[in-house]
Amino acid sequence: MRRRAFLGSALAAGGCAVVPRQPDSQQFNTYARDIDISHRRPIVTIPGILGSRLRVGPGGEFIWGGPTKLSLDTTGADSIRKLALPIGDGQQPLNTLTDGIDAAGVLRRANARILGTTVEEELYDGLVQSLNAGGYQFSRTLKEERERRGANPGSFEFPYDWRRDIVEAAQVLDRFIERKAQQVVRVRKDLYDVTFDPDRVRFDFVAHSMGTLVLRYWLMYGGAGLPEDGSLPELTWAGARRAACAIFVAPPNLGSVSAITSITEGREFGPLQPFYPPALVGSHVAIYQLLARTRHNRILMNSIDGPPAGNHFDAAMWDEYGWGLMDPAQDEILSYLIPEEPNRNARKRRAMAYLQQLLDRAEHFHRAIDRQGTPRGTDMFLVVGTGLDTPAAAVLDPSTGDLDARITEEGDGTVLRASALHDERQGGNEHKGRNRPVRYRTTLLLPGEHVTITRNPVFADNLLYWLLDNPRIRTG
Repeated sequence: MRRRAFLGSALAAGGCAVVPRQPDSQQFNTYARDIDISHRRPIVTIPGILGSRLRVGPGGEFIWGGPTKLSLDTTGADSIRKLALPIGDGQQPLNTLTDGIDAAGVLRRANARILGTTVEEELYDGLVQSLNAGGYQFSRTLKEERERRGANPGSFEFPYDWRRDIVEAAQVLDRFIERKAQQVVRVRKDLYDVTFDPDRVRFDFVAHSMGTLVLRYWLMYGGAGLPEDGSLPELTWAGARRAACAIFVAPPNLGSVSAITSITEGREFGPLQPFYPPALVGSHVAIYQLLARTRHNRILMNSIDGPPAGNHFDAAMWDEYGWGLMDPAQDEILSYLIPEEPNRNARKRRAMAYLQQLLDRAEHFHRAIDRQGTPRGTDMFLVVGTGLDTPAAAVLDPSTGDLDARITEEGDGTVLRASALHDERQGGNEHKGRNRPVRYRTTLLLPGEHVTITRNPVFADNLLYWLLDNPRIRTG
């Protein structure tokens, strides 16, 4: 009889639409307050591409993510030069091609000027609010952050110049973490009279999009760069000694088709916003490091059933089809970026040498980041955006050089599910099986768009559980 009543209740419940309520991250305050702040691990967030404000020097004008507008206009030579990176001759080390632009904070909310009105869009503010709901102490404003920069006991954001080399960003992160470890020890001694050994301070990390690649390279190699001879650095997991927990959100582990279309077509940021022409985007180092791997055949010739179009890490292919820096229509932009070369052909030769250097650097980075291994002593979690048609391959029209990213697969609208999962079973590589370079403790598949998943209540619920309530399986 009891069984019949139970089944009846189950059937009755199944007959109506039961909609579960969304998790409320504020509930974490009830137990987060019980976590002694003096012993809570410090945390670092790392944004994705476009997620850091950029300005000219420490107190100069903002070129990206300013308080009243999203970007400098792209209507003049001076603005183009500030937004681009210096174009070398193909022989100069990329880290020597500097331009005086500094990262000036994470872009929590972006302000765009439209028809005389400032329109605000939330970017990483939702992530910060979720973490603060869990008892972290991120500053509410940039002014407050500056005022307490030296007194922050353990809630940090890592902005970086997203135009530059990802390896360079990882090296900057290495120095940042060492400084913050010393700060954590000093501030917690001053505030709570608790003493720590600086060498034993370990951090938790939450990284999004391209920021996950910065984090992964740093975990693997610490502050080591890529050897000039094209070999790979020793896999030391030097960064992982400082990492207790690393959460990777929407990582483009195997690149994104959107990267090549951004270079070949330029980049738009919305109605009445500046357009970044192909040569401007093509001067940036990191965008090439987001290209899909050639082995996955993401560029096809003529049709969706066509053969692979070739090696898109060869600058000759870019020259043949007029992509990015090699687009003949971009010569005026090149004349702004290489003003010391008055001759069109000389500009093209220099741009092509620089382009090949960037493509070689990208392949070198891919070989380093695709290596097998998982650090001991670091809990690693993965969040994968799903449920949206996402550009998966582009069809090349060889007569025009145009790329049509008409082929879609499952993803978050920007990064494919397969790329985030580092799944080699794509592009005819099914024989690779399920072997993936990194073993994550948990993977969360979450329907949502690439950026908005960072403020999804389900994501926040899992994030705070992983950071604050999940029993650790490793020591340290």
